[in-house]
Amino acid sequence: MAAPWLQYEAEMDATHAPIRDALMARADLQPGQKVLDIGPGAGSSLFHAARAVGPGGHVTGIEIAPPFVAHANERTPDNVEVVLGDAQDHAFAPAHFDVALSLMGVMFFRDTGAAFANMRGAMKPGADLHFICWGPPEANPYFTLPAKVAAGIFGPGQPFDPDGPGPMRFADRDKLADVLARAGWQSEIETVDLTLTPPGNAADFAKIQMRIGAGAMRLGQAKEAGTLTDAHKDALQQALRDAFAELEHDGKVSIPAQMHYVCATA
Repeated sequence: MAAPWLQYEAEMDATHAPIRDALMARADLQPGQKVLDIGPGAGSSLFHAARAVGPGGHVTGIEIAPPFVAHANERTPDNVEVVLGDAQDHAFAPAHFDVALSLMGVMFFRDTGAAFANMRGAMKPGADLHFICWGPPEANPYFTLPAKVAAGIFGPGQPFDPDGPGPMRFADRDKLADVLARAGWQSEIETVDLTLTPPGNAADFAKIQMRIGAGAMRLGQAKEAGTLTDAHKDALQQALRDAFAELEHDGKVSIPAQMHYVCATA
């Protein structure tokens, strides 16, 4: 899954910038802090954290996808190290970090309870974990719109699994608070409404959605099943273009989003 994200890294960073900025503003990192960044992906959050803590601080990224790790370590500053591993069971130094953060990276663990408990053991007593994750599907057309379009081409797909690994895992904030509490965290959850503005117009964003997102997933499934045709691909791209054109104004796409911002204390 890393390849298309790296291909469209600049576009995805720009699209998610309001989400990242909301997280970094609330995390309020300070010079000299030791920071754990969970699932930094291509590395946008790493750069912002590195600037905030300065040369006297240090940022450790934990990332499970080798292409992301290699890419990040090639370009991050000296006060950043990205290690290959799974935060669910990685052997962190105990009580080491002043603060942890995650930009939409905590929804994909096999066992969320075990992951949050393991991360808590890496934090100094009283340290905070700041993360931001997607709210309910009905408030996030970023996901539901491509899924609906793809269903019109390929037929009904699997519904979002509210309990399995995936972007909608913590849509229910009460369930999220319970998971954190059982892992030993005291949490506060704020639901925020944002607007995502991907670069380019509806046609540009449709092209990206052919590689990343629900439409891309359905393309992959059809390819694996041996049923994918060029007509399917052409129809999907046109339908995505038409759907996002409904959200386009003056050549720019504006997509409403609803996120849960979480501050949890060890």
